[in-house]
Amino acid sequence: MKQNTAERFLILIQHPEKSRFLVSDQVKNVGLIEAILLDLSLEGTINLEAGKLILKSTETKLSLVHKKVLKQFEKSTKTRKIKTWISRLLKYSTRYQKEILLALERKGYVKIEQRKFLFFNYYKTRLTNTTVREQIINEVRDVIFYAKQIDHDKSMIIGLINACKMYKVIGRDRRELKICKTKLREMIIQANLIFQGVDKVIKEMDAAILAAVVASTVAATSTSN
Repeated sequence: MKQNTAERFLILIQHPEKSRFLVSDQVKNVGLIEAILLDLSLEGTINLEAGKLILKSTETKLSLVHKKVLKQFEKSTKTRKIKTWISRLLKYSTRYQKEILLALERKGYVKIEQRKFLFFNYYKTRLTNTTVREQIINEVRDVIFYAKQIDHDKSMIIGLINACKMYKVIGRDRRELKICKTKLREMIIQANLIFQGVDKVIKEMDAAILAAVVASTVAATSTSN
């Protein structure tokens, strides 16, 4: 069963054995928004023009979450830069994450565990199908270490890994981590490896992702203090 980029991202960052994610909440939230935007860009429902994301269609076959994001574009009174859209959509990231995880649970990829602490209800997720995660990792490793051909799905995940600096998910030791960093950056620079103009979106998102992660980390630190 084929997964969209947002689903593949959440599967990839899920710990293979434990009920937790492998990245910080800041990286997870920003990365998820980027994954959704990349899905929509590849589908052609949004497009990057002069540094701004333009709504091309309000119809999508991807998921209800992707439909909700398009609704946000439709309600906007003006065109906005990628950085601005990421910041605006971040406040919905927790809601989007839950809905995507519910879809993954229905497909048999994860199990959502409802928990309670004092008066607070929350949930944890655990992989029930580790094979699909291993497949995603192996596909990226084949591109990086064995120069296998890249396609749309791999280009999206590679863009996310590079933008979110998630090299440890792919590299198994220091030598591989160094190779991952170098190879992924080269792939993003080489536009011929990414299709249908998605390379431009990924490049623009790199800077936007970094800025959003830094801003959210600073905000979280200020709140805790």
